[in-house]
Amino acid sequence: MDRPAEQDTIAEVCPLAFPRAIKSNRMNNDEWVDLLYEARVGGKPAPVCSSRVSGLDHAVAYTAQAGLVERLEASITGFKGALTNKAAQAAMGIDVPVSGVLLEDMRLTAGSIVELGNYSHAVVETEIGFCIGKPVSEQISTDGLMEYVEYCLPMIEIADIGCDDPAAMTIYDFIAANSAAAGYIVGQGSELEAVNEVTVSLFRDGELLHEGRAKEALGDQFAAATWLINQVVGQGYTIEPGFFLMTGSLGALQMATKPGLYSADYGAFGKIEFEFI
Repeated sequence: MDRPAEQDTIAEVCPLAFPRAIKSNRMNNDEWVDLLYEARVGGKPAPVCSSRVSGLDHAVAYTAQAGLVERLEASITGFKGALTNKAAQAAMGIDVPVSGVLLEDMRLTAGSIVELGNYSHAVVETEIGFCIGKPVSEQISTDGLMEYVEYCLPMIEIADIGCDDPAAMTIYDFIAANSAAAGYIVGQGSELEAVNEVTVSLFRDGELLHEGRAKEALGDQFAAATWLINQVVGQGYTIEPGFFLMTGSLGALQMATKPGLYSADYGAFGKIEFEFI
C-alpha cells in the first residue's frame, strides 16, 4: 500500500539510528550549551556535538537542555513528550520516550500564517494536550492525574529536527537541543472522558497526509500525560497552572517540505488550521 504524501520519518532525514554508546570527551557541558544557544538564536541547525562530550548519558543531555532553556530567557509555558509513538521509537532504534520544554515564543495561534523558512527542517505533528489547573511539584500516579488537569485539547506541534550533521546525530543531541521543540498551536479545550477515543486526520490543501489515534502515545493518553509530568518533575521543574503538556505525535511524522494550508481534523474534539508560506 502506498503511504500518504510526505509521510517520512526522522530516520530518513537522520539516517543512522541513535547509538547507545558515545566515545569521545573533548567538550564540557557548558561549551555544548553555548553552541546550542548560538545556533538557536542565529536560526541555524542544531549542532551535533555528542561525540565530543565527556561522561555522556541521558542526565547529561537533559542538563544541557535545561542550560539551553535558561539561556534563552523565555517564559516556560509547558512541556512536550517526544518519541512516545512506538513507530517513532522504532525508527530511532530506542525504546524510551524523551521530553522537551515549551516556551512562550514558540506559541502560535490557530489560523496563523507561518514562514517555512523560519525552520531548518520543520515537521508537523498532530497531538493531544492537557492544560494543568493546579501546581504539580511531585510525581503522581495515573489515578491522581485528574486532580491536576483542567481540560484537554487538540494541539499541533511544529518541530524542527534540523541538525548540522544528520549522520552523526544521537538521541543525546536530540534531547540537548530541546527535543526539537520549535512551535506549537493550541485548539479549544474539551471534556476529558473520551480523549483516548479521539482520531485525527491531517490535510495539506485538502490532501490527506496522515491519520492518527490518541492511543498511539504510550498506548493511553492519561498514561502519557502522567509519564510526562513525572519526567519533568523529576528534573526539578514545577508544572504551573496554565501550562500545556503535549503527549506526543499521533500518526506519521510529516516533513513540511512545501507551503500550504494545513488542517488537523479531530472530529468532535476540534479542528486546527494554519498556513505555511
